[in-house]
Amino acid sequence: MAMTDAAHALAPSFRSPLSGLNVLVVDDNRVIRDAVAALLLKEEGVQVVATTGLSSETLDRIEQGRPDLILLPALGTRTVELTRAITRRFNGIRVVVFGIKELPEAVTEMIEAGAAGYVREDASVDEFREVVRLAARGEARVAPQIASSLFSRLAALASVLRADERAKNVKLTPRELEILRLVAEGLTNKEIAARLHVEQQTVKNHMHNILERLSLRRRQQAVQYAWEAGMLHKT
Repeated sequence: MAMTDAAHALAPSFRSPLSGLNVLVVDDNRVIRDAVAALLLKEEGVQVVATTGLSSETLDRIEQGRPDLILLPALGTRTVELTRAITRRFNGIRVVVFGIKELPEAVTEMIEAGAAGYVREDASVDEFREVVRLAARGEARVAPQIASSLFSRLAALASVLRADERAKNVKLTPRELEILRLVAEGLTNKEIAARLHVEQQTVKNHMHNILERLSLRRRQQAVQYAWEAGMLHKT
Protein backbone atom coordinates (compact mmCIF):
# COMPACT_ATOMS: atom_id res chain seq x y z
CA MET A 1 0.00 0.00 0.00
CA ALA A 2 1.35 3.43 -0.92
CA MET A 3 2.15 5.88 1.88
CA THR A 4 -0.60 8.25 0.76
CA ASP A 5 -3.14 5.41 0.74
CA ALA A 6 -2.08 4.35 4.23
CA ALA A 7 -2.39 7.90 5.51
CA HIS A 8 -5.84 8.18 3.93
CA ALA A 9 -6.96 4.91 5.52
CA LEU A 10 -5.81 6.06 8.95
CA ALA A 11 -7.26 9.57 8.65
CA PRO A 12 -10.54 8.83 10.49
CA SER A 13 -8.56 7.84 13.60
CA PHE A 14 -7.17 11.36 13.82
CA ARG A 15 -10.47 13.18 13.54
CA SER A 16 -11.25 15.57 16.34
CA PRO A 17 -13.75 14.17 18.88
CA LEU A 18 -15.65 17.41 18.28
CA SER A 19 -15.79 17.02 14.51
CA GLY A 20 -19.14 18.22 13.19
CA LEU A 21 -20.31 19.47 16.60
CA ASN A 22 -22.80 22.34 16.35
CA VAL A 23 -22.92 24.48 19.48
CA LEU A 24 -25.23 27.23 20.73
CA VAL A 25 -23.77 29.56 23.36
CA VAL A 26 -26.20 31.26 25.75
CA ASP A 27 -25.40 34.09 28.16
CA ASP A 28 -26.93 37.47 28.97
CA ASN A 29 -23.47 39.06 28.81
CA ARG A 30 -22.44 39.46 25.18
CA VAL A 31 -18.74 39.73 26.03
CA ILE A 32 -18.88 36.37 27.82
CA ARG A 33 -20.80 34.53 25.13
CA ASP A 34 -18.57 35.93 22.38
CA ALA A 35 -15.47 34.90 24.35
CA VAL A 36 -16.84 31.38 24.86
CA ALA A 37 -17.73 31.15 21.17
CA ALA A 38 -14.24 32.27 20.18
CA LEU A 39 -12.72 29.66 22.49
CA LEU A 40 -14.83 26.90 20.98
CA LEU A 41 -14.01 27.91 17.43
CA LYS A 42 -10.37 27.11 18.17
CA GLU A 43 -11.42 23.48 18.48
CA GLU A 44 -11.24 21.61 15.19
CA GLY A 45 -14.64 20.61 13.86
CA VAL A 46 -16.72 22.88 16.12
CA GLN A 47 -19.32 25.13 14.57
CA VAL A 48 -20.98 27.79 16.72
CA VAL A 49 -24.41 28.04 15.13
CA ALA A 50 -25.49 31.03 17.23
CA THR A 51 -25.03 33.00 20.43
CA THR A 52 -27.95 34.41 22.36
CA GLY A 53 -29.09 35.67 25.75
CA LEU A 54 -31.51 34.01 28.16
CA SER A 55 -34.97 35.17 27.16
CA SER A 56 -38.38 33.99 26.06
CA GLU A 57 -36.90 33.61 22.56
CA THR A 58 -34.12 31.21 23.57
CA LEU A 59 -36.15 28.10 22.76
CA ASP A 60 -37.00 29.56 19.35
CA ARG A 61 -33.30 30.12 18.65
CA ILE A 62 -32.66 26.50 19.56
CA GLU A 63 -35.45 25.41 17.22
CA GLN A 64 -33.89 27.41 14.40
CA GLY A 65 -30.29 26.36 14.98
CA ARG A 66 -30.86 22.76 16.08
CA PRO A 67 -27.46 22.51 17.83
CA ASP A 68 -25.96 19.29 19.15
CA LEU A 69 -24.84 20.97 22.35
CA ILE A 70 -25.93 24.06 24.27
CA LEU A 71 -23.79 25.97 26.75
CA LEU A 72 -25.81 27.70 29.47
CA PRO A 73 -24.58 30.01 32.25
CA ALA A 74 -25.24 28.97 35.85
CA LEU A 75 -27.98 31.41 36.85
CA GLY A 76 -29.87 29.37 39.42
CA THR A 77 -33.56 28.76 38.83
CA ARG A 78 -33.54 30.38 35.38
CA THR A 79 -30.97 27.88 34.15
CA VAL A 80 -32.67 24.93 35.83
CA GLU A 81 -36.01 25.77 34.22
CA LEU A 82 -34.47 26.39 30.79
CA THR A 83 -32.47 23.15 30.97
CA ARG A 84 -35.62 21.23 31.85
CA ALA A 85 -37.53 22.88 29.00
CA ILE A 86 -34.76 22.11 26.49
CA THR A 87 -34.41 18.44 27.41
CA ARG A 88 -38.18 17.93 27.34
CA ARG A 89 -38.69 19.65 23.99
CA PHE A 90 -35.56 18.65 22.06
CA ASN A 91 -34.54 15.02 22.00
CA GLY A 92 -30.80 14.39 21.81
CA ILE A 93 -29.59 17.94 22.47
CA ARG A 94 -27.03 18.00 25.28
CA VAL A 95 -26.82 20.85 27.78
CA VAL A 96 -23.63 21.88 29.57
CA VAL A 97 -23.86 24.46 32.36
CA PHE A 98 -20.79 26.63 32.89
CA GLY A 99 -19.70 28.83 35.79
CA ILE A 100 -21.46 26.75 38.44
CA LYS A 101 -20.37 26.49 42.07
CA GLU A 102 -19.27 22.89 42.58
CA LEU A 103 -21.69 22.22 45.42
CA PRO A 104 -23.61 18.92 45.57
CA GLU A 105 -27.02 20.61 45.82
CA ALA A 106 -26.43 22.95 42.87
CA VAL A 107 -24.92 20.35 40.55
CA THR A 108 -27.46 17.65 41.45
CA GLU A 109 -30.32 20.05 40.71
CA MET A 110 -28.88 20.79 37.26
CA ILE A 111 -28.35 17.11 36.47
CA GLU A 112 -31.89 16.27 37.58
CA ALA A 113 -33.11 18.98 35.20
CA GLY A 114 -31.30 17.20 32.36
CA ALA A 115 -27.81 18.75 32.13
CA ALA A 116 -25.24 16.46 30.51
CA GLY A 117 -22.26 18.15 32.15
CA TYR A 118 -21.02 21.18 34.03
CA VAL A 119 -18.02 23.49 34.14
CA ARG A 120 -17.16 24.74 37.62
CA GLU A 121 -16.77 28.48 38.12
CA ASP A 122 -13.00 28.33 38.67
CA ALA A 123 -12.24 25.87 35.87
CA SER A 124 -9.31 26.44 33.54
CA VAL A 125 -9.65 26.78 29.77
CA ASP A 126 -8.34 23.23 29.37
CA GLU A 127 -10.94 21.91 31.82
CA PHE A 128 -13.65 23.78 29.94
CA ARG A 129 -12.59 22.18 26.67
CA GLU A 130 -12.42 18.74 28.28
CA VAL A 131 -15.98 19.00 29.62
CA VAL A 132 -17.23 19.95 26.16
CA ARG A 133 -15.33 17.03 24.60
CA LEU A 134 -16.79 14.61 27.13
CA ALA A 135 -20.33 15.92 26.64
CA ALA A 136 -19.93 15.60 22.87
CA ARG A 137 -19.17 11.89 23.41
CA GLY A 138 -22.07 11.46 25.81
CA GLU A 139 -19.75 11.27 28.82
CA ALA A 140 -19.28 13.40 31.92
CA ARG A 141 -16.77 14.02 34.68
CA VAL A 142 -17.86 14.83 38.22
CA ALA A 143 -16.00 15.48 41.45
CA PRO A 144 -16.06 12.67 44.07
CA GLN A 145 -18.33 14.63 46.42
CA ILE A 146 -20.77 15.26 43.56
CA ALA A 147 -20.75 11.57 42.61
CA SER A 148 -21.47 10.65 46.22
CA SER A 149 -24.39 13.09 46.31
CA LEU A 150 -25.79 11.69 43.06
CA PHE A 151 -25.61 8.11 44.32
CA SER A 152 -27.40 9.15 47.53
CA ARG A 153 -30.07 10.90 45.49
CA LEU A 154 -30.54 7.87 43.25
CA ALA A 155 -30.84 5.62 46.29
CA ALA A 156 -33.47 7.92 47.80
CA LEU A 157 -35.46 8.01 44.55
CA ALA A 158 -35.27 4.23 44.27
CA SER A 159 -36.58 3.92 47.82
CA VAL A 160 -39.52 6.22 47.02
CA LEU A 161 -40.33 4.26 43.87
CA ARG A 162 -40.25 0.97 45.77
CA ALA A 163 -42.52 2.42 48.46
CA ASP A 164 -44.96 3.71 45.82
CA GLU A 165 -44.98 0.32 44.12
CA ARG A 166 -45.71 -1.43 47.40
CA ALA A 167 -48.43 1.08 48.26
CA LYS A 168 -50.19 0.47 44.93
CA ASN A 169 -50.78 -3.12 45.97
CA VAL A 170 -52.05 -2.26 49.45
CA LYS A 171 -55.74 -2.62 50.19
CA LEU A 172 -56.74 -1.18 53.55
CA THR A 173 -59.53 -2.79 55.53
CA PRO A 174 -62.85 -0.96 56.03
CA ARG A 175 -61.88 -0.33 59.67
CA GLU A 176 -58.49 1.12 58.68
CA LEU A 177 -60.16 3.41 56.15
CA GLU A 178 -62.67 4.48 58.78
CA ILE A 179 -59.83 5.40 61.13
CA LEU A 180 -58.05 7.35 58.38
CA ARG A 181 -61.22 9.31 57.67
CA LEU A 182 -61.41 10.28 61.34
CA VAL A 183 -57.72 11.23 61.35
CA ALA A 184 -58.46 13.41 58.31
CA GLU A 185 -61.17 15.14 60.39
CA GLY A 186 -58.49 16.03 62.93
CA LEU A 187 -59.44 13.56 65.68
CA THR A 188 -56.83 12.22 68.09
CA ASN A 189 -56.39 8.53 68.85
CA LYS A 190 -58.34 9.00 72.08
CA GLU A 191 -61.21 10.72 70.27
CA ILE A 192 -61.25 8.07 67.54
CA ALA A 193 -61.38 5.32 70.17
CA ALA A 194 -64.35 7.01 71.83
CA ARG A 195 -66.12 7.46 68.50
CA LEU A 196 -65.64 3.81 67.53
CA HIS A 197 -66.17 2.44 71.05
CA VAL A 198 -62.82 0.65 71.10
CA GLU A 199 -59.69 0.82 73.22
CA GLN A 200 -57.19 3.58 72.41
CA GLN A 201 -54.48 0.94 72.00
CA THR A 202 -56.59 -0.69 69.29
CA VAL A 203 -56.57 2.57 67.32
CA LYS A 204 -52.80 2.85 67.79
CA ASN A 205 -52.36 -0.69 66.50
CA HIS A 206 -54.44 0.07 63.42
CA MET A 207 -52.42 3.23 62.71
CA HIS A 208 -49.17 1.33 63.14
CA ASN A 209 -50.33 -1.29 60.63
CA ILE A 210 -51.48 1.38 58.16
CA LEU A 211 -48.16 3.24 58.24
CA GLU A 212 -46.16 0.03 57.97
CA ARG A 213 -48.14 -1.26 54.99
CA LEU A 214 -47.91 2.07 53.17
CA SER A 215 -44.19 2.46 54.04
CA LEU A 216 -44.90 5.84 55.64
CA ARG A 217 -43.89 7.41 58.95
CA ARG A 218 -46.60 9.93 59.88
CA ARG A 219 -50.39 9.90 60.16
CA GLN A 220 -50.87 12.89 57.88
CA GLN A 221 -48.76 11.24 55.18
CA ALA A 222 -51.12 8.27 55.29
CA VAL A 223 -54.15 10.55 55.05
CA GLN A 224 -52.66 12.44 52.11
CA TYR A 225 -51.78 9.22 50.31
CA ALA A 226 -55.27 7.79 50.91
CA TRP A 227 -56.92 10.93 49.52
CA GLU A 228 -54.69 10.97 46.43
CA ALA A 229 -55.30 7.26 45.86
CA GLY A 230 -59.06 7.79 46.09
CA MET A 231 -59.39 5.60 49.18
CA LEU A 232 -61.26 8.16 51.27
CA HIS A 233 -63.79 9.30 48.70
CA LYS A 234 -67.27 8.85 50.06
CA THR A 235 -69.47 6.44 48.17
